[in-house]
Amino acid sequence: MLFCGTCGIMVRNETNICPKCSSMLAPAYVPRGAKANLTPARKQPGNAAKVLLIGGIVLSLVAVATAVGYHVVMRPGRSVYLLPDGNVMAYVNFAPMHFMNMDTSPFTVAPEYRRFVNETGLRLDRDLENIAISANADGGRSGDVAIIVTGTFDQQRFSGYVQKQEGVQTETYGGKTIFSTPVKDQTARFCVLDSKMVALTVSPTAGSMRAIIDKSAGSGSVPYLFENYYSNVPFASAMWAIVRVPSFAVTESAASGLNLNFLKNSVTIVSVRYTGSLHFRGEFIAENQADAANIFQAVNGLLAMGRLAGGPRQNDPDVTAVMNSIEVKQNGNHVVVSVVVPQDVIQKAAQKR
Repeated sequence: MLFCGTCGIMVRNETNICPKCSSMLAPAYVPRGAKANLTPARKQPGNAAKVLLIGGIVLSLVAVATAVGYHVVMRPGRSVYLLPDGNVMAYVNFAPMHFMNMDTSPFTVAPEYRRFVNETGLRLDRDLENIAISANADGGRSGDVAIIVTGTFDQQRFSGYVQKQEGVQTETYGGKTIFSTPVKDQTARFCVLDSKMVALTVSPTAGSMRAIIDKSAGSGSVPYLFENYYSNVPFASAMWAIVRVPSFAVTESAASGLNLNFLKNSVTIVSVRYTGSLHFRGEFIAENQADAANIFQAVNGLLAMGRLAGGPRQNDPDVTAVMNSIEVKQNGNHVVVSVVVPQDVIQKAAQKR
């Protein structure tokens, strides 16, 4: 605050010149009480407002941490990235299985499985985390299948169990031991990749197993189907599969009298999510919109036939609820089929087995 000795007024001014008479201004003395009246008072937040603010911040942090943790648990494991290329890829995450609360008696254990558990210490219903699978079919008698299992197991006991099986041979590649045994016109190969992952391939050559070992060491590329189509898999899907229909399958269907040309080079993505109910979803990605329209008609035709063949079960309220939940939609060259199975239907089905 400045004071003009000529005009006798106090003004707030950025310069030392009085805006009224252009005289020089001097600093003015303002009592503390008057200064307080000149400055607007800031209202301090009350205790309730502080509590709400802190609570909001805490809830936001918890929500972010929960979302990040859920994403980490439900995202595909490292095993998916190690798979070789193929025209089929599938993944099963066992982490959410115990949330399904089926409340049923244990499965009947076969003697072979009991012997396997006793010798390896591995229980499939308890120790598995996820399974990643890729397959490559070329229309011939021999295919190529690769399976990578992630879980908790004893490496020495597991390797010892495999090694003592009849006809098993061993070889070393990339610092890893590969166990192999003939299976018809192919060879099954087994390898412990690290303390949590084992790989199994069934193939005429060792190429798939060696590719997996190379990728586990840090070299190699992401599988084509995963890199290009995984973005279409719904978030938090516990199970999913991506299938590219091979050209030979369409050719063979034509030879049998079926015209399935609209499936040529199409990709099918099947997924399952659990959110209290089971959500099944199938997405067909055709080469063009016309082929997608044919897929749309074919799916609706199959559903109509299924309803007609339902018989007495059509009066079952559980079956009716599931059938009524089916939706088929087409968007451009994409056709999406979705089905919801409620939790109580899952529990009833589990109790009947």
